[in-house]
Amino acid sequence: MSTDIPNLNNEHALPAPDVLAASVTRRSASNLWFVGRALVSEKRMLFEAAYATMRVIDDFVDDDFLARSEEERIRTRSAARDRVAAWLTASEAAISGAPETSGIPAIEAQLCRALRQAARGGDLPSDPWHNLATAMQFDVDERALDSWQDFKTYCEGATVAPAAVFLYVLQARIGADDTIQAGIPADVLAAQARDMAIFCYLVHILRDFAKDFARGGQLVTIPQECFVAHNLTRQQVSADPMAALPLLQDLAARAQEHRVAARRMADNLKTTLGGVEARILVSLLSIYEHLHDSLLRDPSPLVDRTGLTARLRDKLIQKLGIVG
Repeated sequence: MSTDIPNLNNEHALPAPDVLAASVTRRSASNLWFVGRALVSEKRMLFEAAYATMRVIDDFVDDDFLARSEEERIRTRSAARDRVAAWLTASEAAISGAPETSGIPAIEAQLCRALRQAARGGDLPSDPWHNLATAMQFDVDERALDSWQDFKTYCEGATVAPAAVFLYVLQARIGADDTIQAGIPADVLAAQARDMAIFCYLVHILRDFAKDFARGGQLVTIPQECFVAHNLTRQQVSADPMAALPLLQDLAARAQEHRVAARRMADNLKTTLGGVEARILVSLLSIYEHLHDSLLRDPSPLVDRTGLTARLRDKLIQKLGIVG
């Protein structure tokens, strides 16, 4: 990562809200961050503020709470639930322009200020933050994903929510007073985002399967019915990731249905978007389609596809006009 990113561990010397949001988003190194750099400044600031507020609570749950020992997780579970609830209250207040709320860490409070500044006077819906909070509470409670329907329900918060915000930003218009409006109901945004988000999420699960299992498997959000269908247990997969090959082939095939629907959505939507926004949407989806092609050819959990992602991004830099 670039050395110009501030030290976010020092809460007493936080950068300005918009700078902090940009730093958190950049540190994620996600594909959304990569293509989001091509947005005009007003839209980019809103995307970065929205993404960063979502990212910090996701990182808290995945990298902090779930990384604790079982005994520590049991002891601190109630406090973790309260933190997610306080984050949601603060985020919704920021979106609506209501007074700031207390009870959240300084970094989260500063990111909420960035969101308040970027969303002011606009019509950004708060539903995605509510849906993400539901998924985060699910994770904190360490509830099981038993069925494929459980997985899709979980996806509404874990992946559809941020994707819906991204599509909002792409479709929004900047007014004369620099406010951002899209005029699109939250349920319509979610419907637009659903197949693309689930497709990309499945590609992430497949790509990072072995790495996530090596961390203990708590971040592997594959429903139990998929393991049962292939006569597998999580213990077997932890001992031998290659035993999961039939399961991974199954998931890659399931992703195909969502891929087709996502491409149809993108092809329809790009005709109504501006030139830059259309290229951003198509480029984002193209990254995942190429990764999916690689997984269909060889779904082995032992193949590292990090280099492939980097090469795909390099090809898109000129197309998106990204500098630096």
